[in-house]
Amino acid sequence: EELDYKTHYLFIWTGNCTNRLIPTFQQRGVPWNYSFSLASQNCSCVIDKFREDYTQTEVMALNYEERAERGSYYAQICAGKIKEM
Repeated sequence: EELDYKTHYLFIWTGNCTNRLIPTFQQRGVPWNYSFSLASQNCSCVIDKFREDYTQTEVMALNYEERAERGSYYAQICAGKIKEM
């Protein structure tokens, strides 16, 4: 259930994701403050999608490839590139 996620886990997950995405926006010439905002919005959407489909325990049990595959799928949904199945 979505509410089973621990706050600290969500905080670290969101922070790590945001820090990884900021450079992709900056490489496109987006200023840091706006890059931070865009990255945190994108990451929050993807994390919310994970929370709809997996408990925290299930997310932690996914291997790197599974998490990356699901994350890519959710990112495309969040960006409006594909519709959710």
